[in-house]
Amino acid sequence: ENIPRRERPTAPLPPRPLVSATATPEHSKNESDNESNCSLNVPQQNEALKAQDGDSFKRESITGETEPSVQLTDLKSRIQQMQHRINTLEKEKMELSMSKAPLEARFQQKEDEWAKDRSQLEQEHEMLKNAAKLADEQFRSIEMQKNLLQEENAKYKLDCLKAGLKAGSAPLQESRNDAWSKQIQADREITDLKDKVRNSEDEIKGLKLDKVSLESEIMGTNLELESLFKRHYDLQNEFETLVSNKTAARDAVIQLEALTVEHTATSAQLNAVRADLAATKSSLEVSTKKAQKKLEEEKAKLQFEIQVLKEKGLIINEDIGDRDIGNDDDDVAVLRARNQEYQNCIAELEIQLLKGEQMRRKMHNIIQELRGNIRVFVRTRPFLPGDGVSQNSSICVLSDEENMTILDRESKKVSFKFDKIFPASSGQDQVFQEVSDFVQSAMDGYNVCLFSYGQTGSGKTHTMQGSGKSDMRGIIPRSVEQILTQAATLQSQNWKFTIHTSFLELYNENFRDLLVKSSDKSNVKLMIKRDSKGKSYVEGLTKVQIITGDKIKGLNQLESVISTAARSRSVARTRMNAQSSRSHSIFMLHLRGYNEETKTCVNGSLNLCDLAGSERLDRSGAASDAKRLKETQAINKSLSCLGDVFNALANGASHIPYRNSKLTYLLQDCLSGDGKALMFVNLSPTMDSCHESLCSLKFAQRVNRIELGKPMKNIQRSN
Repeated sequence: ENIPRRERPTAPLPPRPLVSATATPEHSKNESDNESNCSLNVPQQNEALKAQDGDSFKRESITGETEPSVQLTDLKSRIQQMQHRINTLEKEKMELSMSKAPLEARFQQKEDEWAKDRSQLEQEHEMLKNAAKLADEQFRSIEMQKNLLQEENAKYKLDCLKAGLKAGSAPLQESRNDAWSKQIQADREITDLKDKVRNSEDEIKGLKLDKVSLESEIMGTNLELESLFKRHYDLQNEFETLVSNKTAARDAVIQLEALTVEHTATSAQLNAVRADLAATKSSLEVSTKKAQKKLEEEKAKLQFEIQVLKEKGLIINEDIGDRDIGNDDDDVAVLRARNQEYQNCIAELEIQLLKGEQMRRKMHNIIQELRGNIRVFVRTRPFLPGDGVSQNSSICVLSDEENMTILDRESKKVSFKFDKIFPASSGQDQVFQEVSDFVQSAMDGYNVCLFSYGQTGSGKTHTMQGSGKSDMRGIIPRSVEQILTQAATLQSQNWKFTIHTSFLELYNENFRDLLVKSSDKSNVKLMIKRDSKGKSYVEGLTKVQIITGDKIKGLNQLESVISTAARSRSVARTRMNAQSSRSHSIFMLHLRGYNEETKTCVNGSLNLCDLAGSERLDRSGAASDAKRLKETQAINKSLSCLGDVFNALANGASHIPYRNSKLTYLLQDCLSGDGKALMFVNLSPTMDSCHESLCSLKFAQRVNRIELGKPMKNIQRSN
């Protein structure tokens, strides 16, 4: 019946000091100084570099009419400036990489310690609660036993009294003996009961002492819990600080990746400029040698003619003596006047030739618009450090930038002609200059679609999005900048524009909204719907309104949209590209302009599609990974469906298979004759990619022959 007393729990260990306390103030100060220096140096260096670039461009514009040697000097100085910029970017990349690792290690260590302490405290708290509950139950059980023993003692006394009163008829001796024996028995039982009661009271006192001890321990535990909760609150604050630091580190990584991409693109373009410079230098040297040789020949010829004329002059002087030679001066003046007239005529003919070429291109564009042909631009990216091959390109762009040749597998030259061909040295500004008319068409009320096509690693994303905030920006940020500038200009003509943007991707034949955070994403599938006018739209897609009143705020808002989409887009490493896009991305701009004076409303759209790269399984290495294999199959299927649509349009088929893929179904309005379409074909210059490049060019050649008909402008007039 003795209940064992519960052992008291040992006193809890004192809380361990925070990990951050072990770091010295000097160390944290150095880290903060390094981070502040890093954040301060980047914009200052960028401003300095921009100023240097501006000076270099000014020098080029001033010395545009000087001799070739001066141009070579300016180009060399520009190369030195770009090399200095590359070194600066490398240094920034190294500093950002060094500041990332300590933050992640501290965050992981703090998170593990907090989880361990919390689990231990919860176990100790639960044990103390169970012990207190058990002590209360034991105390109540002993109280009940005491009450039962007291009731039983009173009952025995009452039975003795009753037995004595009822024994009157029996012999007195027997009754006394019986009563005496019962009394003795009752006394013994009472003594036993008193002993039990005494033992129970002692046990109750011990339990009360244990209860008091447990209550004091519980009180201490509660105090310790309060202290631990306070520590937990402090750790939670530190955890949030670490999370913010981790977010800052993630942003730094994104910035580092953007700087790396910009550095790679700058280096590649620099190499292409160097190659063009070398070719120009070689051509100038050959031309100079030819010119020098020709000048020497002309010099010798002239010297011979001068000698002959001198001899003739001596003979004439001997014949005519002091004859007046004034008439010769008149003849020289007439010849000089005729020569100047011929020079002016040649200059005028050259101007007319230039205007005729511009008129030819303009008329060609008008004919293309009337026919509704899908325009095709071809761009060759420069060699990258990761190519690991020599700078021998399989692609040659001719000087008119409309014709090109490429080597096939048998090293035979195959010629192609397109609307525009950009060599490897072409910059992002030159590419957008040719595209700007399409952006203006979107503001005029047309449905415009630009899509970038090509194999993996050919520079499609660089053409569409680019990198940085300067020369390496792609078509998307430059298009929005042009629209904002044009909208501000048209305000003086009573036009008011509203711009909404959306960004989605088609991953494994499923649409994903890139402007929704991962924590806010639901299981609702995005579906293509048709409105009352028969136009397609994606139901449930996020639309962000771009500020048109302030150009700077609008561009900052666009930068935030692109950054959010870049963090959400599906990319992965393959053998052909370290950041290979595993989905088709579509950037949509919905434009609405209203003229308050003429009551005219225009509705246009601009769809900028960055298609995932077509690739072979043996080159990309996707066959060994089930996930990458599924992605590659989905990409190739949608691109194959796009090719089927183009083939059906080229053959004039009665049924166009738009619904075979969500990509073609979404772009149906732009490919069915209601809008304008431009196809960018991106090529890799390496010899290993010549087969894929040749397939892309043949596909683009078929697309260029498709006639969609005259596009329709979406314009409405109200009373």
